[in-house]
Amino acid sequence: MTVNDLYDKAQQIAPWMVETRRALHRIPENGFQEFKTQALLMHQLTAMSIPFETHRTWIVADLHGAHPGPTVALRADMDALPVTEPQGCPFRSTHEGWMHACGHDMHMAIQLGVAKLLNDMKESLHGNVRLLFQPAEETVGGAMPMVAAGVMEGVDAVYGLHVQPYMNVGQIDTRPGCLNASTDDLNIVVHGIAAHAARPHQGVDAIVCAAQLITAMQTVVSRSASPLQNAVVSLGVIRGGDARNIVCDRVEIKGTLRTADPALRARLKQRIREICDGMAATCGTTIDLEIVTGYAALMNTPAEAERVLRIGRQLLGTENAAYREYPSMGGEDFSYFVEKAPGAFWHLGCASAQPAPTLHSRDFVPDERCLPIGVAMQAALVLDRMDMLD
Repeated sequence: MTVNDLYDKAQQIAPWMVETRRALHRIPENGFQEFKTQALLMHQLTAMSIPFETHRTWIVADLHGAHPGPTVALRADMDALPVTEPQGCPFRSTHEGWMHACGHDMHMAIQLGVAKLLNDMKESLHGNVRLLFQPAEETVGGAMPMVAAGVMEGVDAVYGLHVQPYMNVGQIDTRPGCLNASTDDLNIVVHGIAAHAARPHQGVDAIVCAAQLITAMQTVVSRSASPLQNAVVSLGVIRGGDARNIVCDRVEIKGTLRTADPALRARLKQRIREICDGMAATCGTTIDLEIVTGYAALMNTPAEAERVLRIGRQLLGTENAAYREYPSMGGEDFSYFVEKAPGAFWHLGCASAQPAPTLHSRDFVPDERCLPIGVAMQAALVLDRMDMLD
């Protein structure tokens, strides 16, 4: 069996995958609220006679091969985004204000396609396939509680994918090592003392302190990280003040810290604390800092990332299976699965042409021609890990 054979088989079930994807697209749901989505997936797995277990809204399905071999896990995320989909789509979201604007409907359809292909081959499989349907990737993170519940026990390798509109259909990419950054939330409150604006010396101005703090925070990366390291601090929210003639006594700032290296992550967190403490002392304010730990950096196992690229080149050609030079600073909680077993995450081109609307955009429209490619690649990774791919 070659990856091209798998692609031919995937092409044969493409109409079914398109229909399934569109059914999923109609019912986008929030993290840990994917009840209709779970029901649809359970219906499809039951029709294939693949046994599964559920907890909350996740699903773990085990496809047992007839021969001994490794257990290979595949992950597909399930949740959607609070985005209002434009009118005009014939399979538009029926949950107003929610949309599969990140392509998770595509991921689930691909996962079901892989299940259908490999289930038809189970009498010849040398190993087992574990299908992980994960909730809440976009919000609080469903991967960590799934891992804590034991879904990775006995797994020898794990693979996942994400559709990406910066590449056209027929292209993929990945990289060894860090593919996605860690994500930490910054919640800062600057406390001053209110006073009349005509008598500022009687108060402590939280706005002035916040302004200096925001400027100082720009040095966290530029002066505390090597120019050759990947890191970013972005402050996206600032709120403070009630009237033009009152010295403000409270300013709220919210932002994010993203890094591609665990040691750098710890160092920059400490630097942010030091800057907040120092600015509070300088301005005579108090500053509350909360750093909410987010997703860990996604670290691809080098050998597994190379496996993805090798299979991608066999299917799509060398020029279309690219080595990604730099990590993405976006978060991805597949990181918790690959911490428990060797594995790799990769990106599947889904645009019809460039430029294309980005992920999380209300105008994001993936090209469904990428579905068979995703199926062939994921199925090939399983078979290659089982030493069954020619």
